[in-house]
Amino acid sequence: CGEGDSPQRSSGSGHELPGKSGQQDCAPAPAEAAAVAKPAAQPCGEAPWHRWPGAGLPEVGPSAAGGQALRLFCGVWNLHGKPAPADLSAWLTTQPQHHVYVVGTCECEQSIERSMLWSDKSRWEAQARDHLGEDYRMVRSHTMSAIHVMVFVHRFLWKYIWDVKSAQVATGFGNFVGNKGGTQVGFNIGRTSLLFVNVHLAAHANKMKERTQNMARILAESPLRRGRSGSAGVHEDYDRVFFMGDLNPRLDAARGEVDAWLEGGQLDKCLEKDQLLPLLHAEPGGHVDATAGLWPTFEEAAIRFPPTYKFDPQTDRYDSSKKQRVPSWTDRVLWKRGPEGDVRSVAYGSVPSLRCSDHRPVFAQFEVMVDLESWEGPEPGGANSGRSAVCCVQ
Repeated sequence: CGEGDSPQRSSGSGHELPGKSGQQDCAPAPAEAAAVAKPAAQPCGEAPWHRWPGAGLPEVGPSAAGGQALRLFCGVWNLHGKPAPADLSAWLTTQPQHHVYVVGTCECEQSIERSMLWSDKSRWEAQARDHLGEDYRMVRSHTMSAIHVMVFVHRFLWKYIWDVKSAQVATGFGNFVGNKGGTQVGFNIGRTSLLFVNVHLAAHANKMKERTQNMARILAESPLRRGRSGSAGVHEDYDRVFFMGDLNPRLDAARGEVDAWLEGGQLDKCLEKDQLLPLLHAEPGGHVDATAGLWPTFEEAAIRFPPTYKFDPQTDRYDSSKKQRVPSWTDRVLWKRGPEGDVRSVAYGSVPSLRCSDHRPVFAQFEVMVDLESWEGPEPGGANSGRSAVCCVQ
């Protein structure tokens, strides 16, 4: 969502999200908002996690040939200036465990305006660290105003982590102000490089062209680029790339139409009007295209959950203010296209039970192939380009 998007109460009522969860809200919900009962494509109780067979997290090591599959969790949430709930288990699940957790937030704890003056996220980072437990360490975090990303890895991986870097690219006013833009964390696991980009792109339904330009700038102007001439952006410098956050695409449809489709459980009708999907499905190209930009470089798992924006806080009711914003999937997780099997999506969903924000949190689970075969450490003068190649976990 964008600045100035605070909900305004009116006598009208917005469309309510079908279904009801028994899980906790971020704060006690008003009694009048408690009862909702209609079917949804995604069950509104426990989030539909993918659960691997067997107990515990598989160990990794240099003895396996042909690559090893790591379990990756990516979570995104625009908290609309609110703190995260005390119990994060409904969103950042540790059952099942993952080798890597990537958590991207916008407007966590403070609004965009307040974050321009004070952007510290140390309390939020400590909360996430405590939630995941002593088996996890933070590789790196990066904050730009209200946009924040942090990456945690399990102890099985600590000795394989190197070439850790982070950066930011502003796309706000004059491409200088950090109210919009992206934060990035890149590193290697053995011989495989990974990049995670959490963004907050331009708001409002008529700004999809600007969002496409924002996305291209975040990748093309990244300080993490390794200087290869002719490349379209930093995403070409890393083996596995994930682009996520409040991407802010909207539905090109009237509010009444979308309400009716949601009432009838017709998510497919809503998705036909999504601004982003046609761009992701356009013909991939190496450089910025006038319409699709770099979106075709990325792909997304099938969406089977209701729109995650915009809700009246503490309710399952979509925006009932005078603005009557059209429900949309603003919060997304994408990954760079590559050889089949390098990245496998196993789950993609939202957490409707967490209602403190006007957005619902979104998560994605993946299996990601990395090369650790006979790994004994980075070679001198490797990807670090002269910098120290020590492991960096916090």
